Amino acid sequence: MQMPAAVFSQSKLAAKEEDSQKFDRSRYQVKYKKFVLDNGLTLLVNEDHNVPVVGVNFWYHVGSRNEQRGKTGFAHLFEHFFFNGSENYPHGFREAMDDLGANNRNGTTNTDRTNFFEDVPVSALERTLYLEADRMGFLTGRITKEMLERERGVVQNEKRQGENQPYGRVFPEISAKMYPYSHPYSWSTIGSMDDLNAASLQDVKDWYKTYYGPNNAVLALAGDITPENALQLVTKYFGGIAPGPALTRTEKWIPTLDRNIRAEMQDRVPQTRIYRVYHIPEWKNRDLQYLSLVGDVLSGSKSARLDRRLINEKQLATSVGAGIDAGELASTFIMEVTLKAGVDPLVAEKELDAVVNELILKGPTEEELKRVKSISLANFQRSLERLGGMGGRSDILAESMTYGGSPEAYLDQMEVMAKATPAEVKAAAKTWLVANHYTMTVKPYPSIAAAAVKLDRTVLPPLAQAPEIKFPQVQRNKLKNGLNVVLLERHSAPIVNVTIAADAGYASDPTGKAGTASLALDLMDEGTKTLDAFQISNQLDLLGATLNSFSQLDLSFVRLGATSENLRPSLKILSDVLLNPSFPADQFALKKQQRLSQIGQEKSQASGAALRILPQLLFGANHNYSNPLSGSGYETSVQTIQRADLIDWHSKWFKPGSSTVIVTGDVTMDKLMPALEEAFAGWTAGNAPAKNIAVVDKTKGGKVYLIDKPDAPQSTIIAAHISEASGQPEDVAIQTVMQNFGGMATSRLNRNLRLDKHWSYGTNGALMTARGQRPFLVIAPVQTDKTKESMVEVIKEIKGVAGERELAGEEYESIMRNMTLRLPARFSTLSALESAATEMINYKLPDDYWSRYAERVRGLTAPALNEAAKKYVHPSDIIWIVVGDRKKIESGIKSLNYGEVILLNTDGKVISE
Repeated sequence: MQMPAAVFSQSKLAAKEEDSQKFDRSRYQVKYKKFVLDNGLTLLVNEDHNVPVVGVNFWYHVGSRNEQRGKTGFAHLFEHFFFNGSENYPHGFREAMDDLGANNRNGTTNTDRTNFFEDVPVSALERTLYLEADRMGFLTGRITKEMLERERGVVQNEKRQGENQPYGRVFPEISAKMYPYSHPYSWSTIGSMDDLNAASLQDVKDWYKTYYGPNNAVLALAGDITPENALQLVTKYFGGIAPGPALTRTEKWIPTLDRNIRAEMQDRVPQTRIYRVYHIPEWKNRDLQYLSLVGDVLSGSKSARLDRRLINEKQLATSVGAGIDAGELASTFIMEVTLKAGVDPLVAEKELDAVVNELILKGPTEEELKRVKSISLANFQRSLERLGGMGGRSDILAESMTYGGSPEAYLDQMEVMAKATPAEVKAAAKTWLVANHYTMTVKPYPSIAAAAVKLDRTVLPPLAQAPEIKFPQVQRNKLKNGLNVVLLERHSAPIVNVTIAADAGYASDPTGKAGTASLALDLMDEGTKTLDAFQISNQLDLLGATLNSFSQLDLSFVRLGATSENLRPSLKILSDVLLNPSFPADQFALKKQQRLSQIGQEKSQASGAALRILPQLLFGANHNYSNPLSGSGYETSVQTIQRADLIDWHSKWFKPGSSTVIVTGDVTMDKLMPALEEAFAGWTAGNAPAKNIAVVDKTKGGKVYLIDKPDAPQSTIIAAHISEASGQPEDVAIQTVMQNFGGMATSRLNRNLRLDKHWSYGTNGALMTARGQRPFLVIAPVQTDKTKESMVEVIKEIKGVAGERELAGEEYESIMRNMTLRLPARFSTLSALESAATEMINYKLPDDYWSRYAERVRGLTAPALNEAAKKYVHPSDIIWIVVGDRKKIESGIKSLNYGEVILLNTDGKVISE
């Protein structure tokens, strides 16, 4: 799957407040051992025995920059080939990873590199390395014309899906205009449809032989392995692979614009958005770090300059962003402003220019730099918690080695950032942000030598015994005011997460005022009785802390992320926000407007529009669960909400007796309790009212709701019905069934529509979680000309899981391996532990639920899984929502005779013919 570089990605820099002229590298270092095999493969190993998991991260130094005009999209297309099996293991890499219980796995391609990563139980590491080596060295024999056709179709659907999103056509256009025709950044990584269609089998094989040799790759391992063992295994499986050819590589190519360029695009978007883009230097250049700080000073927090001027003071925009898009040859600095309805783009541009010009003229203040550095350094400490995936330890090492030539290149970047002075930042801004630039306004469309290794690669390495789950002991306590305390200790990183979970959620919205809970939580950190939003943001930044508040269906949350040494002062801010929100009138008016814009955004997206109206179709009007799944409410309900409603809602539902504080991380109960008692001493005892979640009748199937989206290149298919509540005895069984049905890349549903037929880029089927009855839900975005056929396949798979095709044999064995082996990595982060604790609280699960979860999974039999499926999945109750181009799909849908076809608008209102 393509993963373009994030537009506002800030370099992986980050953790705690530092003096601008001091930087202790040891505090941020990812310890490693480096080895280079005789064939040129670079191996980096970070040893950490905290959990029995190893993050495997492969970086191949090849991306779309290595392509040529007429043959674009090859790097990304070839990434897909890596998941289709190899000469000695022809069964598919996804299937192998499912069997090994791999988590956090994917492949991504950008302009400069292609990477593949997976977190695997240590017991499965040797087999994983065997599989990685086989696809590095022994893939040619598996590349067939049929595979090329299939993956080309999948990639083209991925391209359609990306371009079908609001603003999805912007960045290919920016690349084409910012870079000269011959520059390799001038085309999109995913390529053009014509070039993808023209790709030949020989082209693909030549690409593999040229760029996928061991001497063009870095393998980073992080986790439960010693460097010596890692070297032995890597040498065993990779040492005999011949190196690829010598390559010529351009190191830097920073273009310039000979004039300012202005462009306007019309698209099916809900709001006007301005993009401003400048050329800036390459990944290795120290100025890039100064410009990253410029982006942080301009946006990303309430006190940032663009946020403050355009959103709060002038109220011209609903969102802003500024940051770097780093590349190996050149980079860009991008600013983005999404305008409120009715705002003249030229007026907003004038304010944008004023803010940027002031920063160029005067530079940032010492206080601003101190704040953004503190945020960056704190974020880096948080990233060190993860072994693999994007931004984890193995990824940091591989990126540094690939782009910087050293595993410690990221530390050099961090040191530049941490020591940056206002004068240096100002100088960089003056150098790069006064040059000619590109402005795009998007407006809504009216309506080396191989070792002599003797190895039989046809023999799969054995799997070691699966490790047991390491789930922390659940510690409980209670404050004097009745607030329940749940602590899960983990001391792998000096961070603590503290989350207040109140028994409220979207289900507590007052009748006729859908969106109240979500809006109230969105405003809680916008001001207290003594601090305004900017002061809250500044105090958090100086402590390296984060705070956010949000709601889910049954619960509402205020979450603090803090460093362990700054826990007490950070708790003081959390307490103030929790107990004394002022819901300031100016911010309330602003948030209401932003919420209305959000609702417009949801309605403009196919899946967003469908999921807004689904709950009412399932539960009927005025049920606690009938509001849009996002919790945002309706335009009519949000317009009626007054500030007093939020104050009343907060007073009614945030009570200590019906709330729990969930704490995860680097703290003990002895140290935690005094800090909590001090922080929440002013929270008066009491309980929130009980919510009455009414039981409704089963969904009456036989209806197809159609929402017209003219010219849509895809149709989004929703199939759903009401099922049983969470927290039932069959929960583990039905979770296993749903994983096999629609929860992974090789699930029945995804295999049918993506892997076999390539009509879709990806599908999902699941039972949502809820304290009351919950929806069974299938979401399938498919190409328009296969809408009818895809509906046939969806209902076939639903009937199959409900009894027509029971789990048995190898399919049963495979899903059991998947569910069992992927468990050890499930709780590798604090957020995962918090999520597990939240489920325990919400569904009243026993304290040993997760520590015994693997035991429960291993005890599942095929008959138990099939019985659970029959209880929870009811094909005859299915209702359909299809969002797509009516003129192209309606007749086909009607020919299926799945029920009455009812035309709806995006508000769920029936449209008369």
